[in-house]
Amino acid sequence: MQYTSGIETLGLCMENHVSRPRLRNMWLGLLAGSAAVMYLGLVHPYLMELRYPPGATPLERFNDHSDTALWLWLQLLDFAGGAAAGALVAHWSPRASWRALVLMVVGVLVYTVFAELPHTGSVLRRTIWHLAVAAGVLCGGLLYRWRERRGAETPMRAVPADHVLDLPHTPAWQALLVMAICFGGVIAYSLGSAFGGSGVSGFSDRDFAAIIAQELLPACMALAVLRLNRYPLATLLPKPSWGGLGVGVMLYAATCLASTSVGLLLGEQPAQPIDEMMAQSHVTLYGLLPLALVNAAFEEVFLLAYLQRGLRRFGASNAIGIVILVRLLCYWYQGPVGAAGMLAMGLVFSIYYARTGRLFPVMAAHFVAGLLPFLSTLR
Repeated sequence: MQYTSGIETLGLCMENHVSRPRLRNMWLGLLAGSAAVMYLGLVHPYLMELRYPPGATPLERFNDHSDTALWLWLQLLDFAGGAAAGALVAHWSPRASWRALVLMVVGVLVYTVFAELPHTGSVLRRTIWHLAVAAGVLCGGLLYRWRERRGAETPMRAVPADHVLDLPHTPAWQALLVMAICFGGVIAYSLGSAFGGSGVSGFSDRDFAAIIAQELLPACMALAVLRLNRYPLATLLPKPSWGGLGVGVMLYAATCLASTSVGLLLGEQPAQPIDEMMAQSHVTLYGLLPLALVNAAFEEVFLLAYLQRGLRRFGASNAIGIVILVRLLCYWYQGPVGAAGMLAMGLVFSIYYARTGRLFPVMAAHFVAGLLPFLSTLR
């Protein structure tokens, strides 16, 4: 009875935990929103460069960029990033105050007036380019204020981890077995490609289908092993939410910033194997979307929800280090630069999961990370 009462007390404490910041003022709201817009400004050029070969002139980039589907996708990203910025402005500014939100919208509009426009004669595209971020800021702030007003009588609660109670610790032998089943073949291929001197080839829909099968089959085998050992499989499941999608987009932006920082530290490098593979790749959305979805779920469920969380008794830093090591070994075939970028992405994912316990935003960010680089290879 005392054990049950303790669990109930823990649940009540989590339910009553208030996530509203203690200090809220206009300047904090503007600072938070500006930081989000700056992240967006760093991600946008990085994604835009994926469309063009090295050496393309600015005029060539703008002319082609404004007439492609990628440009429209980037405007949607701008709108989503603006919505996240608007929500941050409303979250950190005084309750029911609109000054910070209005100033943020005006500041974004002024910035776009003086920024360089794409070279296109379409008035509609120019208008979309001008208003995408500002409209996102306004919509995000309005939505946050509406939800805040709707729940004015009840305190805002922190989003709990996916699973709070009954989280098992993973025995070392079991972790080794599951990792060998799930990632042993991938690691062997990755190291063989990196050190064996074999030539690289691009990706195709047939390759993507093979990769999906190579992930689903080991996943079923690993889950069967865990089931035989009475592991609570339900604790591996994420809890999807619309808010988690928004957090995933911001998390992906953070991984882009971290990867870009690592690239700047490494300096100019010769052509990497992953660059040659992407140049030779020709895929379709029918092959790309399932792969991005399956790969995101497969890796994050077994690396974060199972391995990192299960090894938490050894300390958060040790658990994160083991997970990052597995990621590096799996992606070593991409070359040193690609592996360094994967290290940065894995570090962001692991730290976020260690602090929040939420898996779905990480899966959403991984899905975007697996989808966007291949947009330039679509046929």
